[in-house]
Amino acid sequence: MIRKVLIAAGCAASFTAGAVAYAEDKEAVDKPADTMPAALAHQVVDKTVELVESRGLYPRQQSEYAQAKAELLAAFDGQPAEIVRKDLYGRIGKLLGTLDTNRHSFIIPAGQSLHAPRSAGALADLPPPTFKLLTTRQGTVLRWTPPAMVGGGMGVMAPYLKRFYDEAAARPDIAGACALVVDLSEQTGGNAWPPFVAMYPLFGAANTAKWVDRDGKRTSFVSPARLQEMDRQYAPERVNPLARFGSGPLAVVVGKRAASAGEMLLVALLGEERVQTFGSTSFGKSTANGSYPLADGSMLVLTTSRYALGDGPVYQGGIPAMHPAAQDAPVEDAVKTAAEWAAANSPQCAAKAPPAA
Repeated sequence: MIRKVLIAAGCAASFTAGAVAYAEDKEAVDKPADTMPAALAHQVVDKTVELVESRGLYPRQQSEYAQAKAELLAAFDGQPAEIVRKDLYGRIGKLLGTLDTNRHSFIIPAGQSLHAPRSAGALADLPPPTFKLLTTRQGTVLRWTPPAMVGGGMGVMAPYLKRFYDEAAARPDIAGACALVVDLSEQTGGNAWPPFVAMYPLFGAANTAKWVDRDGKRTSFVSPARLQEMDRQYAPERVNPLARFGSGPLAVVVGKRAASAGEMLLVALLGEERVQTFGSTSFGKSTANGSYPLADGSMLVLTTSRYALGDGPVYQGGIPAMHPAAQDAPVEDAVKTAAEWAAANSPQCAAKAPPAA
């Protein structure tokens, strides 16, 4: 199961921009030519159609998909020797646009990446997760704001977790917190796995978060044991500062920019009955994607599943907060509300409260 989980963490992009931005792959040896041999283009198209029709979410309208497929295949009319890449990618994009995926499926052109690849030096400069202490009427609350991790695959796991654990070790005062707020407002898309692994103590065996494929098959995607195993693999012998909050009420803050990988994390946390969410409706890229290399060096990013809780309805678009903030209210307002709720409902805070006079 873990292989499927690894490809479904969400796409790395700032979806708030309304479009997918690509960066030139500096590691590419040669920039791809403007055209490709027709035989190679056929391989790209055949594989794309095969994946879409065997794994992708179904089209919104079959007739719309059939028309886009016909236009894609028409690129080979007249048996040209060469096919223009830009035109072919445009036709593939139109085909993907007919799928019921909230436009979360797309093709990354050959020689480009969703984001610029990270160098070893850049990995050393990864920002740490942010811990802050908040004072409430019922006690001190820990706010953790995991930063988005863009690109890098699993290679960024160890540096990300090192920053997480190093910051926690440098903040002995966080041990005085009696409740936790997980702030997902900075999770604007990217690689969900580093923060997902970091928060492994927050998940239990009864988690109800599910993938739902195009035929309605539901598969659990939160495995606390596997997440802990990954944590031990990439950050051995470290003490997780979130372990104290493995039970009891848990507050989660959502910003309207929380997208894709951020929404995966949100659904995973919502799979815990003890969670309450505060803030805004998420951005609306709440689908799981797989990435598939194509013959010309391009990459097909295809939506293969949606999310749900247990046997509940499938999420479509943005995920509303249980405790919505006022329209255009700053995230800090939701954080304050979440912290007050977490402290007021925390047995740890109650145990620290002075006895009533």
